[in-house]
Amino acid sequence: MRTVLVALLVIACLVVIAIPALIAAPETPQATPRPERDVSRQFRFEGAPIWMRLSPFGAHTGGWRGILSAAASWVYLYLTSVLMLALMPHRVRRVTQALKSGGWRERGRLFLIGLLATLASVLLVVLARFAFVWFALVILLVGGVLVLSFLGVIGVSLMIGEGVRKWARFAPSLWVELALGSLILFAFGHIPVAGWILVGIVMAWGLGAVLATHLGSGEAWSLQDWKTTD
Repeated sequence: MRTVLVALLVIACLVVIAIPALIAAPETPQATPRPERDVSRQFRFEGAPIWMRLSPFGAHTGGWRGILSAAASWVYLYLTSVLMLALMPHRVRRVTQALKSGGWRERGRLFLIGLLATLASVLLVVLARFAFVWFALVILLVGGVLVLSFLGVIGVSLMIGEGVRKWARFAPSLWVELALGSLILFAFGHIPVAGWILVGIVMAWGLGAVLATHLGSGEAWSLQDWKTTD
């Protein structure tokens, strides 16, 4: 019975992922540019609002092309997660343990750490505008934050997948847990408007766990090892 419920959960995730592609109208090129455009239409694509055509995991297109694009995006997300898990298994494990340990107060603390780190990164991006090599600094800073956030997202995916796997009483499988967790997060990201909020919370929470575990090393943030020579 639980296996059937998990299968229904997977089907529900696939339906949620496919809905934006089925609702969105196919894009049609305009024959001639219009001299005057309504400002409100700048945020719409052929009658579909922009929040129905964009998600945290990419843009939607109409029809089967959109469904295939969404499937390719999830496959890319899963394979990238597998690669990072294979390259840094110990760090991912520590991040996942940090996400699972403690109660809601500890999880709120991790989310607050990630949120403050994100706000600090935005401030640094603004300040980098006044530096001489500001473009390279912005790329490095944004890329670093995204990589660390993605490491936290992998930890959240494993936590969700492990919970579903234990509830369904499946045999332990790291790759199945990662597939289930990433599929559920991917489906959440395709919910209009709410998907941006949910994925943003997950990324901030995961980033907080990465920073709290010293980038997954488990060591404490300290300058005691810093030695100066006279």
